[in-house]
Order: sequence, then C-alpha cells, then structure tokens
Amino acid sequence: MSNRLILRPFEITDAPALARITNDPLVLRNLLRTSYPFTVHDARNRILRFRKNNLPVWAIDNGKLLGLIGLAGEFGLWLGRSAWGKGYGDEASRLVIDHAFTHMKMTVLHANPISDNRVSCHLMDKLGFRDVGRTQSFCKQRNNMVALRRYELKNLG
Repeated sequence: MSNRLILRPFEITDAPALARITNDPLVLRNLLRTSYPFTVHDARNRILRFRKNNLPVWAIDNGKLLGLIGLAGEFGLWLGRSAWGKGYGDEASRLVIDHAFTHMKMTVLHANPISDNRVSCHLMDKLGFRDVGRTQSFCKQRNNMVALRRYELKNLG
C-alpha cells in the first residue's frame, strides 16, 4: 500500500473492469499473449487462474481498478490508459519489487518489455533494472515476431 494506491488480490468482480482496461488497442499492442477481444469471461478465467495457482499477481487499485502487476514468470504490469502518466506504474512497481526481495526472498527479477514500448523500457531503467540483452517473441496482437529488451534487477540488499 502507498498513499495513492493499494495492491490487492483480484476478485471475480474485477472481471468487467479488467476486460475494459485490457481491450484498449494501445494496451493490447504491448501484451504478447493476450487475445482480442478480451471478454469478461476471459478476464474471469484469468483471475481464477491467478487464484488457483496462487500466482503473485495483484490488482492496482486507487478506489477503482487501474491495472495489474505481477511476478508470474517475470516482472510485468499493465495499466489502463486513464492511469498513464500519473506515476502509478512506478509506485506499484516499487511496492512489488520491495515485496519480492523482502518477503518472497527473491534474488533477481526479470522483465522483457517489447523494445518499441518506450514507456515500459524507460520505467525499467528508472526502477534500476539493467539491460542485459535482446530476444524475440511472437506477439499475438501484432501477429508478428517482436524484439524484446531483456532486463534484470538483482537484490543487492
């Protein structure tokens, strides 16, 4: 929790808001494996998977759902467009990084944003992630292979 937002487990009642946020073409273009349209049913299934598998994924909330952030496989987040440019990504990220290193005893975090997603790459740099190379992956939304920047953040504490 911070002054402006909380990170909390997803509830089934978040499904309509998660679907609405995710269906924005400017959000979707930077998600590798998310299908379009991303229906309320899809959102509900994703939330149930988070819970069933006890995945470290949280809703970013300031009284309404702003997006999601997690450590399922790698560090990642997405925010609804209404939350862009307001520092929520930075704030939520710092909470998750602290939680990962302090409570989950993780020693390194990995992130792989799409290379042309300048905002995400800038956020990784700002958070102290180190650029460790490039790779490629198929992006369902772009129906093409895309370049990814590989980042890592080591727990130096």
